[in-house]
Amino acid sequence: MLASSADTRRERARFGGWFARHETTLRLLAVVALLQGIAYLTWRVGWSWNGASPWLFAALLATEVFGLVSLAMQTWMSWWSPDPLPPEHGIALTCDVYVCTYDEPVDVVRATLLGARAMARPHTTYLLDDGRRADMAALARECGAHYLTRPDNSHAKAGNINAALTRTDGDAVLVLDADHVPMPDALDELVGYFSDPRLALVQSPHDFYNHDSVQHYGVGRHEQSVFFRVVCPGKDRHGAAFWCGSAALIRREALLSIGGVATETIAEDFHTTIRLHAKGWTTRYHNRLLVQGLAPHDLDGYLLQRDRWSRGNLGVLTTPESPLRAGGISLGQRVNHLATLGAYLAGPMRLLTLLVLAVVLWTGALPMTAGSTALLTLWLPWLALSMAAGSALSRGYMRIGEAVHFEQLTGWIYTRALRCAVVRGRTAFRVTPKQGLDSGGWGALRRLPVLLGLAVAIILGTVGRMADAVHPGLLPPLPGLAWILLPALGILESKRVARTLAIVGRRHQRRAVVRFPAALAVTVTSYDGALSEGVTVDVSTAGLQVDLEAPLGVGEGHQLCLAMPPGVLPAQIALDVRVLECRPVAAGWRIRVAVDSVETTQALHALVSWCYVWSTYAEIRGQRRVLEAPQEQRAGRVSA
Repeated sequence: MLASSADTRRERARFGGWFARHETTLRLLAVVALLQGIAYLTWRVGWSWNGASPWLFAALLATEVFGLVSLAMQTWMSWWSPDPLPPEHGIALTCDVYVCTYDEPVDVVRATLLGARAMARPHTTYLLDDGRRADMAALARECGAHYLTRPDNSHAKAGNINAALTRTDGDAVLVLDADHVPMPDALDELVGYFSDPRLALVQSPHDFYNHDSVQHYGVGRHEQSVFFRVVCPGKDRHGAAFWCGSAALIRREALLSIGGVATETIAEDFHTTIRLHAKGWTTRYHNRLLVQGLAPHDLDGYLLQRDRWSRGNLGVLTTPESPLRAGGISLGQRVNHLATLGAYLAGPMRLLTLLVLAVVLWTGALPMTAGSTALLTLWLPWLALSMAAGSALSRGYMRIGEAVHFEQLTGWIYTRALRCAVVRGRTAFRVTPKQGLDSGGWGALRRLPVLLGLAVAIILGTVGRMADAVHPGLLPPLPGLAWILLPALGILESKRVARTLAIVGRRHQRRAVVRFPAALAVTVTSYDGALSEGVTVDVSTAGLQVDLEAPLGVGEGHQLCLAMPPGVLPAQIALDVRVLECRPVAAGWRIRVAVDSVETTQALHALVSWCYVWSTYAEIRGQRRVLEAPQEQRAGRVSA
């Protein structure tokens, strides 16, 4: 049967999704919000300072100005997005594929190499191993790729790519991170753009198959969704699409014309793009999923990745390619690149807002003075309109509460990175871990010390203000409406911060390998020769969940024969499995097994390719076909 398409399975917020279908109303809402914001800030600067604390006045005003500028940039970049160009298969363009690796596990890299092998357009795949590992050389041979390494690791990923450019000869290079598995049509979708002889690169979105990662909020919706599905298409309209490190097809001639990939910062992708723009090369963005990667499993990996991105990108401001002074780029490109760097202020501004609230609750000093008329006609409408417009412009890919959550997670990391905008320093390139477990609890919470401190200050301050309303004199007094408004804001922000801390503390990730939903027919042969038939619930290279007619004993070893969908060879895969759990379900027994071994390399490749390439590809394109098991086996079971 034909399963639902990726667009219907992938979760999208209802509010923003409605505005995505009503673009005229969306633009009207954004314009009204911006006009209200200008009116509010005009009043703030001109009339709200008298009697306010100068330091708190300036701090809160900075966050409010940032909010208005951010909304203006969001409106400008997402006002209209061009459709992807149709592919032009006849273009004479030879393609190389670079899979960059340093210390990633063999299983992760194998999936990417097999994805590269499955791409329809003729190409040559190279595994660029900066780890100089024998098992990677063997893996490259196993998967039909060429193995390249170098004697040192100078300039990390950028140096790895530059070293490979002199040893390969394709007209264009598809750059992939070690965990980014390409879809079979990836090259076919991108080569058409290169009919433009001045095109340097075309970038495609990043998406992730581990939907339970720390950066996901739902199936197919994660922290980067707004950037790749809304912001990047808008940047494309202004000729400011930039290389995002992976999933980009890049013209070799363009890279060689600027001396190769930029090595002065650890943001080689963003830095290189500005250098290309300055030399007159153009860039494009293809708004269609062509790769599936592995998002950071745990909070440590997530914060490490964001720390590297922020330090590297902000460090570009200290180079000749700084968007503030780079020559040869257009005004639209300059503003877009500055907006990219300005996004790193969102987390620090969020922490500053919480700090101002905490100080006000405890000291009674005010960041502004306002009467009820100003609050009702200026502040409250701006607050409501800015939140509504921000959510609407995200087009369903991010809710306001989710945006606040990620700002709070990254707030201190980005605050520390701000110094790199002035003093680049010597920041090392650290690879994001591709596997790991997340136990949550205090071990995760202690990674957010500043947010924890602000949470305690605001919660206790709010409680103190409510107690002061009953027994005046416990805290310095608040004048006018502030004695009502400030505790209310304290309750709101306490809830938001507590929600982030609860998500981090409760999160547990105990499975290192992602399982993919599937309903494939299976036959299990027990140690005594007995047969049991059933259907899978989910499948991975490390384990499966299977619904069977009869129970199996925990700890027992069996051989499981997995029937692959039509077109996947071999048609059946034999796995040696060990039973981890057996429990009754409505129409049989739910068995969880670990895979101890796969009978042949061909069978292993088939299993990996089905999980990471063909199953994912069919889901993304909305064409997943699930192998039908006999009706009596499928009764009461879970399908993909």
